[in-house]
Amino acid sequence: MTGPELVYLLAVGIYFIFFLLFSRYFFWKRYSETRFWNKRPNLSLAGVKKIAAERKKQLPFFSILIPARNEAEVIEKTIRHMTGLKYDPTRFEVIVVTDAKERQKNVLDQKEYILDTVQFLEYALRGDWKGPLKPHVQELVVGLLADLCLAEYKDQACPAEPWLVSLPVAKEPVKHSRVLLYELTSGILKGNGKISLQRVYRLFRRYYPHLQDKDIVRIYPNYLCLAVPIVQLYAVWTGNDHGALMQNLVQYSARANHRITQEIVSRLAAMVGDGVERAIIDMQQSSRLKEALVDIYDFCFPTTQQIVEQVRSELQDAPRVPVVKHIEVPEDFDGQFGGKCLGKPVPSTKGRALNYALPLAVDERTVMYGFYDAESRPDPDVLLYVAYRLLTDEKPVRIFQGPAFQVRNFYDIGPLSKLASLYQTVSHDWYLPIMFRRLPFVGGTNLFIERDLLDKLGGYDSNILTEDLELGTRAYLETGAWPEYLPYPSSEQTPATVKGFYRQRLRWGTGFLQVMDKISQDDKYPQEKKRPLMRELWLKGPIEWSFFQFATLIPPVMMVLWLFGQVDVDIIPNGIRHVIRSFSVIVLSFTFYAYFRYRKHLDLAARPHTWPGRCAAVAQLLFLPLASFFFPVPFTSALFLKSVNKHPTAWTKTPRSKE
Repeated sequence: MTGPELVYLLAVGIYFIFFLLFSRYFFWKRYSETRFWNKRPNLSLAGVKKIAAERKKQLPFFSILIPARNEAEVIEKTIRHMTGLKYDPTRFEVIVVTDAKERQKNVLDQKEYILDTVQFLEYALRGDWKGPLKPHVQELVVGLLADLCLAEYKDQACPAEPWLVSLPVAKEPVKHSRVLLYELTSGILKGNGKISLQRVYRLFRRYYPHLQDKDIVRIYPNYLCLAVPIVQLYAVWTGNDHGALMQNLVQYSARANHRITQEIVSRLAAMVGDGVERAIIDMQQSSRLKEALVDIYDFCFPTTQQIVEQVRSELQDAPRVPVVKHIEVPEDFDGQFGGKCLGKPVPSTKGRALNYALPLAVDERTVMYGFYDAESRPDPDVLLYVAYRLLTDEKPVRIFQGPAFQVRNFYDIGPLSKLASLYQTVSHDWYLPIMFRRLPFVGGTNLFIERDLLDKLGGYDSNILTEDLELGTRAYLETGAWPEYLPYPSSEQTPATVKGFYRQRLRWGTGFLQVMDKISQDDKYPQEKKRPLMRELWLKGPIEWSFFQFATLIPPVMMVLWLFGQVDVDIIPNGIRHVIRSFSVIVLSFTFYAYFRYRKHLDLAARPHTWPGRCAAVAQLLFLPLASFFFPVPFTSALFLKSVNKHPTAWTKTPRSKE
């Protein structure tokens, strides 16, 4: 046997081994469905109440905690979803934990941003502005113009062209139309007078979810007309006529609706633009401009705190809604469970926020805590199931960990993140129950933990980057508590960019290594528990990461050897080679199967409005052979950076897609 023949046989053997490893998915699927998913009881609130009455017990009281820092883009829908869970609203509460640092920074930025904008308008109205415009000034100017143009159109354009102002513009809450017009105009300015229809549809689906696509087709040209005077005034004020931009926008608006001619667009733009400019001059002369900009600033740059309070106010008098609490973590809180304020800023972490809220905000009736991320959408029946188990189990489970299906923003993310989100979801769906046989894994979301247990443990370790994994291992080592799989998923997001994906996974890998170091250095735990746990952590962490990173290098190495004539494929019969090639088809087919399996968890508001666009989005899954090389990189990077003492030590927030 020659060297090239031996190389090819070795490669085929490795390929078979990895295909067998891939085939484990089907065993995991059968195991998880047999043990958990197919055993989910058919529950109703009335049924669970009946069980509680029969056993002479009270319906369990839950506290759902949501740490939320810089989460203004997602927190509103999360709160509304949580308050709609199928459970007695008098037997659970929702607690949103925000960070004072976010509010303080927003207050400081507000003064600077408004001062810069007032200064710009003083020069712009005189026609004296020269030079580039700061991004935050552009945002505030466009926001102010959107607000004034909307009001002016209702007063002036509606009598002149009543068909132009559609029902949503005329009767929906002003905040929806204002923000929609603001975002639409910002997109037009970035697109030099044009904006993709996909983005237009996404905006309308977000702010008017009751509209069908056929309604959006009818209405969006009206909003394009509303944007014309904004762009026109912005162009004049910035000292640039933006001729091409204005021409594109007017033609684009006219083409979108045959009833809207270029003449109508230009005439209405001039009429409304003059009124808006007069209104701003009046504000300036009567010293009301800063006051108006404060309101505009709040909707251009909202804080999580503002959104939470707004939603709380709207839900306060709504029927059958649980209590929604809001607690803000001081900037100088030390991060310890039941800790104190130090008088100096302390780095923010998720564990620190929860340690502040748990002793102060939780209802005294609470028997179990639930933890979710700021963009989580748990299954509506999850509280019914946990309550059912607490009422019926002879020895109640102390920790429930459910799967996180991180696919909801599928249409907003790149190919790498699409593929990672699908395989992570498959892993949580099928593999997580297997992992619980050997490792007390606890995630940071879709987690329920007994109140007495967490209080006894002293809350979270606020210095660990993966405070959730640390909590699970500590709960086992100190009390013997072991998590059970919760067969009720929560849909989540995946970072949209490669950079965001890398930083999130790097934090996970670094935190995993921190947990290993903490356990190995702590001598208070019994060796009969500590030794097997450390063995599993080594296997699931550094060894597995290194193994799969090595595996990704085999295909390019074989390609190079083949190019130099060092691989002889003829030693394997042609029929067997066809079988080997079919393995790739099977893996790709499985990837598309995963997409269709979890499609119901996707945010359809972001989907492309055409079938070709949707097909193109799904076709990105064909990048799997290339993307798979990158999956282990953040974790092996964590290993390398830890070895040279360059690993990240600060908690970084995961970026969100706006919903």
